[in-house]
Amino acid sequence: MRRRRLPPLLLPIGVAFACALPSLGPGFIHDDHRIIEQNQLVQEAGRLPEILARGYWTVDERQVPNLYRPVTILSFALNRRVTGEGAFGFRLVDLLLHLLVVGLVYGVARRMIPEAGPRGAAGGPGPPAAPVAAALLFAAHPVHTEALGLVVGRSEILMALFTLLALRLFLDGKRAAALLMLPCALFSKESGIAAPLLLLAADRLRPTPHAGTAPVAAGGRRRVAWGFHGAACGIAIACVAIRAVVLGGVLPSSFTHFVDNPIAHQPWPRSLFTALAALARYAALLVWPSRLSIDYSFASIPEAASILDPRALAGALVAAGVAYALARSWRRSPAVAFALLLFALPLLPVANLFFPIGTILAERLLYLPSAGVCLLAGIGFGRLEERAATPGRRRLILAAVAVITAVLALRSAWRFRDWRDDRTIFAAAVSLFPDNVRAQFNYGAASERARDDAGAEQAYRRALAVWPRFSDARYNLAGLYGRAGHWREAAEEYRAALTEQPGNVTYLVNAGHAAAQAGDPRAAIELLERAVDLDRSSGPGWTDLGAARLQIGDAAGALAAFREADRLAPGRPEAAANIALALEAAGQAPEAAAAWRAAADGKPGDPLLRYRLGRALESAGRPDEAIEAYRDSIRLAPDTPVPLKALGLLLASRGRNDEARAALERARRLDPSGRVMDDAAIRVLERLPGSPGARVPSPAPPAPGDAPGRN
Repeated sequence: MRRRRLPPLLLPIGVAFACALPSLGPGFIHDDHRIIEQNQLVQEAGRLPEILARGYWTVDERQVPNLYRPVTILSFALNRRVTGEGAFGFRLVDLLLHLLVVGLVYGVARRMIPEAGPRGAAGGPGPPAAPVAAALLFAAHPVHTEALGLVVGRSEILMALFTLLALRLFLDGKRAAALLMLPCALFSKESGIAAPLLLLAADRLRPTPHAGTAPVAAGGRRRVAWGFHGAACGIAIACVAIRAVVLGGVLPSSFTHFVDNPIAHQPWPRSLFTALAALARYAALLVWPSRLSIDYSFASIPEAASILDPRALAGALVAAGVAYALARSWRRSPAVAFALLLFALPLLPVANLFFPIGTILAERLLYLPSAGVCLLAGIGFGRLEERAATPGRRRLILAAVAVITAVLALRSAWRFRDWRDDRTIFAAAVSLFPDNVRAQFNYGAASERARDDAGAEQAYRRALAVWPRFSDARYNLAGLYGRAGHWREAAEEYRAALTEQPGNVTYLVNAGHAAAQAGDPRAAIELLERAVDLDRSSGPGWTDLGAARLQIGDAAGALAAFREADRLAPGRPEAAANIALALEAAGQAPEAAAAWRAAADGKPGDPLLRYRLGRALESAGRPDEAIEAYRDSIRLAPDTPVPLKALGLLLASRGRNDEARAALERARRLDPSGRVMDDAAIRVLERLPGSPGARVPSPAPPAPGDAPGRN
């Protein structure tokens, strides 16, 4: 590159593009479905005020108030408006942002590592071996595949982008612009809180300027920009205050499931020991990223009972080693100290050491911390090159960098093979951690969507074998049984799920539905009444309660429940049909006919509703209207024998024999098994004049006193 005068940054950008290119192929995966596809703040334009006033996890109109990332959500909304709703446009933006981060890693490294080289004068500019090596390692590192494999990994990329951009701008003397980056970093991801501390560290540790490029106090010591850092601290405090107002607290209470992060449910100091074990795993992933997983939840990282647990001890050694190296290098090698802080400061808020977060460990959380490790490695390679006595040794060192980069790039390419869809990524997770309860659950859900119910059942049962109290797995397993028509087994699984979440209205409603289908309507009524008592706005609860009451013959109770469901969501044809069923059971034929009319008009293309309307009109003594309803049903479903039979029988009763015969003969042709055209209908058909086998009655003699032909 020096011979051809090419920009040194070109190589790491090219490597990053080649490594991340496979990330453009998949669709939305895992959390992408809820945060992007099901998020109205992303799907609907013009909702900026709501984006600023709501939490990150917003699905439909529901939100979980524990995270606040309006910059990330706004980027998704703008992305959709520009590129459309397909995943490719979102993934392309993530890739471009990642390339910018690679460039910023190189730029910050250039400014934080003193310029010196074997071919330059002491203190003068030399070849940028260390920054290029750092950027190359960052560009190729496989631990970044999760941040790019999930579209929602953009929160990590944006946070890193704005943090590094603030550092670059500050080091270039553009302090006002650097301050503007801080709220962008904090509102992209919570770990952006490390940005002001990194700015202070960069100010204290950057190399001594040349030719008066920065203020220097008497004695050659750098003058720290305390006014700037005070402003940065004020901005950070203001951002935390805004977050607290929106979410209801600085650290709003939010239930963290034991499966997702057991540390949140462990007493101190066991929680600390387990967090140290997770820290050791983070260090291993950065140094030797051979075993990668989308999920590390229970039981991938077993609980550490004491500090003598080898994993906890390894984590403690990592923490102590970083602290010791930081103290040793603060004055002797400021660039090393900054690299250590670039690793440690963004990792501390998500390491579960001081407070638990929503996950025990995630590779995406290493996106910015890995820049510190790559910078540290780049410094090491740069120093080796500076000290190389011969060109051959320098070439050997550069070859080592190239080989390591190539190995990391190949591992990244191989890892992206797992990031094809929900099923492949969780299949990889369960192959690595067979006892990972959440991974088994997510693999089961993905198998269900792929119509592999057998694989889904096996995954759910494996999850329950590891942790029998996992109610979500029981709930999904019950759904599998219900779909297969095994309602008794479904009801048992729903009841088992309710032992863990007795107040879960969704569980109660589905358990009641399964009990009713299994032939136990009274048990269903008990469950469904609990559901609607807990949530009076549960439309499904009222609907299933009405069906269960109808099952035991309580027409009045069913009618009241169905009308409440209709009040909650008025105008739905299904609700009108349910009301019609209850009215029929109550013997209110005219009212039932009116309800069936409303249902049929609400779904004019539904032949069943037209048929039921015809039945109701016939019961209400309005045969002509019933005939028209039957004809409408036949027109919509011409190959269905049921309305043809009903029409034929009604026409026969009205003396319209030719039309009746045509309808009944057509019904018989469409029903070779005889399930619809029963014996009674066949007898009616055979009695009609002109039917095959019909007996034509002889004229009856006139009654006494009657003249032939008189009415």
